Amino acid sequence: MTARPNADSPHADPPHAPVDGPLYAHGIVRRGFRPRPGLVGAGGGAVLVVPAGPLAALVSVPCGPGVWGGDGFPQASGAAGMSRAEAAAQAAADAHRRVVDEAAATVCVLPLRIGTVHRDEAQVRRVLTERADLYERLLTRLDGRLEWGVKAYADDAAGAWAAGDGAGAVTDGAGEPVDKLARAAHDALADVSECSRVHHRWDACPHGVLPGAAASCATSAYWTSPISGAPYPHGRNLLDSAYLVHREAAGVFAETVGGLVARCPELHIELTGPWAPYSFADPDELPDLTG
Repeated sequence: MTARPNADSPHADPPHAPVDGPLYAHGIVRRGFRPRPGLVGAGGGAVLVVPAGPLAALVSVPCGPGVWGGDGFPQASGAAGMSRAEAAAQAAADAHRRVVDEAAATVCVLPLRIGTVHRDEAQVRRVLTERADLYERLLTRLDGRLEWGVKAYADDAAGAWAAGDGAGAVTDGAGEPVDKLARAAHDALADVSECSRVHHRWDACPHGVLPGAAASCATSAYWTSPISGAPYPHGRNLLDSAYLVHREAAGVFAETVGGLVARCPELHIELTGPWAPYSFADPDELPDLTG
């Protein structure tokens, strides 16, 4: 007789009634992870675990089936409907990030594209099975590592920044252009991280590891400040980078940021994180990590 798994075991899959309707997919983890009871996902539904082999997907059941469109966000029409759709998209993006980052606090998570919706559990399992090798390689590469974000701004309150050829650009006390300080800051942080990615203004969003509809990353609280020519509250944005850092090296990375803040008063430097490795979960750009 085959023994049944103990429901109290940390490696037992949390029980739930099979779901036939659409499921919003948040991320991929190794089988055995159990989300916090009461954790709410996109659309206000409870977060469930759908396992397949050694992997599992974190999904939620969108409330109000039938109103979710192909892009993973509630549909609406008309002028008044547009504002409701935008609010719903913002709420979905926030919930997506909340679920992924809460899981990433304890296990390695591959974040999926915002707005990834599957028809049912069978489709989720099929995708997990078909791409199991890729997902396991990504989980192995990223295990024990988190993403930190660093943004650097130059103070142009006095209007010293000039567009075009850079004439009249903001300089530090020695007369060096501040953008060189930002590049030096990035180099210093790259030296104490395992991988880095500079976000450019044409980066719409991080790529998901599951095929899905286009993400509405402008609604995500994390992806609101790509590099652009527009002024920011703190000045001109010179650096918007993501760094992959091992959990054990987080202190060293934070100290490096603190040292840059002290040495570069001409820059306003912001550190955010730790996050799940959003910028490093692209299957087409596997990070080349050692060890």
